[in-house]
Amino acid sequence: MSIFKFLFSEVDDSTNDKLGAYPEKVHVRAMPERRYLKTSRIMTFTACALLCMTIILTFVIYLLSPQLRSEPLLLMIDKRFYKLEPVQRHIVIEPSSNLLTEEHIKQYILLRHTIVSDIDEMQARWSEENSLLKWFSGSEAFSSFVNEKSVNLARMAEGLTAEVNIRFIQRISNGIWLAEFETIERTPEEEHPVIQRWRALLEAGFRKRPYPNRDERIKNPLDFYVNKYSLVSRAVTKENKDAKFID
Repeated sequence: MSIFKFLFSEVDDSTNDKLGAYPEKVHVRAMPERRYLKTSRIMTFTACALLCMTIILTFVIYLLSPQLRSEPLLLMIDKRFYKLEPVQRHIVIEPSSNLLTEEHIKQYILLRHTIVSDIDEMQARWSEENSLLKWFSGSEAFSSFVNEKSVNLARMAEGLTAEVNIRFIQRISNGIWLAEFETIERTPEEEHPVIQRWRALLEAGFRKRPYPNRDERIKNPLDFYVNKYSLVSRAVTKENKDAKFID
């Protein structure tokens, strides 16, 4: 209560006035100036209170901000009880072996068709002795790759590099997979890259492989292998450029 006594005390009225009591009792225009001190104190008190409230509200909003999020939700009308209920999400059950095979096929395609400018790196990646591509490939699949390797090494000497963009990998039947990917080839002579689209049919799975030592076995611990690998070139047209599967 002391602050209110300070704001509305009569101390200010008891101050000496050079004009005497006349301006306060008779001259009405002098009253706003006489009360200015109390008004300024009230305004200062109100401003401080508002500032404190603003600080408190800002702190509360800061504490609640991590809880603010938006989540899309599909709802359906339950006609029996006339209420909204969330639509149950479909759960797709996929065997873990298929997911592992799909990931290994992706890695196999990247190893086989990606070309970087480092020739030593490509020699190690495409080695016929103990490379990862060797352990991923069956005898028939690796024999077909050896024919490609000599052609690619010759083109690499001319400055060829190639990136791979995998569009999809789809299981056709037990052990048979279909993959579609694009190779983006760049050469010093060509101003723009050459994009080619391919479809690969793979016979892939998991089976025991003979490894010479433990270090080589660690390269392919799940014993993934590609027994057969065949490629078919596909034209990239304006109509099927962005198609996802059948085009």
